[in-house]
Amino acid sequence: MKNYVKKHDKLVHYLQMDIETATPEYARVTMPLTENHKNGMGMAHGGAIFSLADVAFGAAANAGKDMGVVSLSTTIEFLRPGKTGPLVAEAHVVRNGQRIRSYTVKVFDGEGELIAQCMASGYQTDVLLPD
Repeated sequence: MKNYVKKHDKLVHYLQMDIETATPEYARVTMPLTENHKNGMGMAHGGAIFSLADVAFGAAANAGKDMGVVSLSTTIEFLRPGKTGPLVAEAHVVRNGQRIRSYTVKVFDGEGELIAQCMASGYQTDVLLPD
């Protein structure tokens, strides 16, 4: 299935993410936990965790689409520190409407511990995605 995010999102490549699976119902994205992904205390940086969750949402929301879906609203809860990698984000569809798409996203560390969860909603635009 074609995925605009995997092909064109520069942050995905910069943060070394891998979109393993992306359908409109589910996406799984992994990211290593290198020194560049850590905060000053040596744990996964909140911005890196949020970016991973956002990419999982975007990969699912845009999977197989001709028109782009953009973020409408995202809330995240950081539950525990991410100490081991790789980090894994899994997005599951909650609502797949005409214009609004909502997903729950859970982020796990390398030991399978739930480190963050988020709710992300997007809006189906009229913007044609490039190939």
